[in-house]
Amino acid sequence: MKQRGFRYCSTCGTKLQRRGLTAAGTQRWLCVTCSKSGIKVRTDLSRGQSLDRFVNWLLGKQSQSEIAGSASAARTWRTKIAWCWDIVPKPTLTGEVYPVILVDGLRVGNLVNLIARTTKDVVNWHWAGWESSNTWAELLEQHPAPTVVVCDGQKGILGAIGRCWPNTHIQRCHFHIWQNVRTKLTLHPKTKAGQQLLDLTKVLLKGIYTTKEAEAWERQLHAWGKKYNKLIRRRTYADSPKPGQHKWWYTHGRLRSAYKQLEKLVADNQLFTYLNEDLIKQIGPIPRTTNFVEGGINSQLRTKLKLHRGMSQQHQQRLVEWYLHNRTNDPKPPRNFL
Repeated sequence: MKQRGFRYCSTCGTKLQRRGLTAAGTQRWLCVTCSKSGIKVRTDLSRGQSLDRFVNWLLGKQSQSEIAGSASAARTWRTKIAWCWDIVPKPTLTGEVYPVILVDGLRVGNLVNLIARTTKDVVNWHWAGWESSNTWAELLEQHPAPTVVVCDGQKGILGAIGRCWPNTHIQRCHFHIWQNVRTKLTLHPKTKAGQQLLDLTKVLLKGIYTTKEAEAWERQLHAWGKKYNKLIRRRTYADSPKPGQHKWWYTHGRLRSAYKQLEKLVADNQLFTYLNEDLIKQIGPIPRTTNFVEGGINSQLRTKLKLHRGMSQQHQQRLVEWYLHNRTNDPKPPRNFL
């Protein structure tokens, strides 16, 4: 039986012998049986080097002309690394139970990348057409339930958490709460009630660091609701509503909606989970925002996608996947995916 390998003849299988060097300094090999000679190219090494160089360019700031050496060499370099776009890095699922997981999504072209990470590393990601409870569940069900999950309160995320991690505590992102309230009230509310509620939300955004401060804030919110209860319940009636149209609506609907959002967060115990002393003793500090995902990952990815603007959907996905892979706990060298 013919032996196959780097140091065996591809024709007869005889072990090759060294026969000097080429003019370029490459080792020449000779088969004494069929008298064939030539050099042996380690395609595994060359492909590994090409993939490493490709990922460095993809996650770096250099243009194709800069990394290839010249504008004329860029086309050759693109041809050389074309196969690298087909290498798909995937997260390694260890089954580890994480005390805190932060989740958020990033829109990339016509897809959404759903990301799960701890305060230190990325643990998983999943591509979907949109953020729904089903698509989020496909990501969450791959992991054991954490003690606390930090999220922005998107309906799909909350639905998936209720299905996959029913016993997990939820901490809603304070920055997203501020954004929602600001959108409803604007930065310059015309009513005194709106101004007071906006100021109360600003206190939440700046930071509440003790349980006493949290209790005082909740009392202020309750006092606001009691004081302006009649205002937010006031209705406006249509003079002559058409069939199918509403006959009445809340006069200060946006103000009411902002208050009801805050009231529900307090009732669901999702506003000050990060101050729960029992949980802190058990798992350590709990973040009160999703900034580890938004600022630590999403903003960086948006910058890199902008640097490589003009990419196709598939190429944008590879960039995001390689970046997330590099942010995992123990990222493997790109050549390992060969």
